[in-house]
Parts: sequence; structure tokens; C-alpha cells
Amino acid sequence: MKKQKGQDLIEYALMLALVVGIGGFIYTQGYGANISGVFNNTGNLLEQVDKSQEEAKEEAARNADRSYADHMGELLKNAVQNGVLTMEDGTTVYLLAQNKPGTKLDHSYVNGAVYGHSQVNGENYGNKGNTVGFDGLWKAVDTEESYKQASVRQSNIDWYGVGITQNGDGTYSLSYVEGKRYNPNNGFNPRSGTEYKNETWSKMKPGQNPKDALIHS
Repeated sequence: MKKQKGQDLIEYALMLALVVGIGGFIYTQGYGANISGVFNNTGNLLEQVDKSQEEAKEEAARNADRSYADHMGELLKNAVQNGVLTMEDGTTVYLLAQNKPGTKLDHSYVNGAVYGHSQVNGENYGNKGNTVGFDGLWKAVDTEESYKQASVRQSNIDWYGVGITQNGDGTYSLSYVEGKRYNPNNGFNPRSGTEYKNETWSKMKPGQNPKDALIHS
């Protein structure tokens, strides 16, 4: 037994001497700095990979949010086209998604706003005897209830949405916005958000190609 332990110690000693010898050779030959540089570069590459992955995730989240905002825009245009939503000149109606649940629509992550006066299915929506809240607006324009899947996926914003404005000349402007922070008293003001896209649209005439209704974007 003692003989076996002695052999083990000798083997360990030889291995240690070999490692020390190789390390000494590398150092004396000037390879140490090169090897250190390789490890440093590897660390930098790993940091870049992690950063790229985070950027890719955020880009995917932004694309998902803006895709749903495009859907909101289509909901508003269809509502105007079908007469579900009628607006006085200068009125703006918003559909919005937010990153915290509301108190209506089954506590879904959607909101709405109107500046001016409009009607939803003939009922007032706005500042002239409002009888339709944003939940009534959503239900009227979103009959497939896509609002149940609405959310904010981006980590650097709190809400996003699209507003449609009646310009008074037969055209409508759509403004796509996103922003941060909530006001403790009245939520947030979508007009204070950052606009990332806009387009001008006109109500289609019977038989008109939908592409012809988009004036510019």
C-alpha cells in the first residue's frame, strides 16, 4: 500500500514538473503575451456575441410591436371605410397598447384616446357627451378581439399605438407613435410620444383599389 502511494506521489511530481517546465518555456520564449492576447480577444468576442444577441432580441420585439401597430392602423381605416367610426374635421382617434393591464376589456393591455368628437356606431365618442369609452371603441373596430393578444414586447418603451386624424379635405392622417412613462393622474398622452411612421389615407370610393387610397407614407 505504501509502495502504491509512493508511486502516485512520484507520478504527480513528474506531471507538475512537466507543467511547470512547459510554462517556463512559453514564458522565456515570449509566447506569454500572445496567449494572454488570445484569451483577451476571446473574452471580447464573447461580449460582442452577447450584445448582438440582445440587440437581435430587441429588434425582434420592436418588429412585433410595430406589426401589431400596423394592424391597429388597418382596424381604424376599416372602421372609417365601413362607417363604424365617423369623425368631425380635426378629430384624432387613437388605438394603443401598453405594458400594464387596464381595468376594462378583461384587463387587457390596450387603451384608447380621442381628441375632438367622433361617433362609434352612431354613439358619441369624444368631448360631446361621451357615451362610448375606449373599450367600446375597441370592441366596435376589433370584432375578432385581437386586443386580447396585445402587449408591449420592447423593453425600452411603455406604450405604442396609432392615431387617425380627419383632415377635413377627404383625407386622413395616420400617425404611429411610441413612448415612455405614465402620468399618475390620467395615464399617458399619446400626442407626446415619438412618431416613427406616418401616412395619409383617403376613404375609398366603391370599387376603388385599396392601394389607391394610400396617398403617401
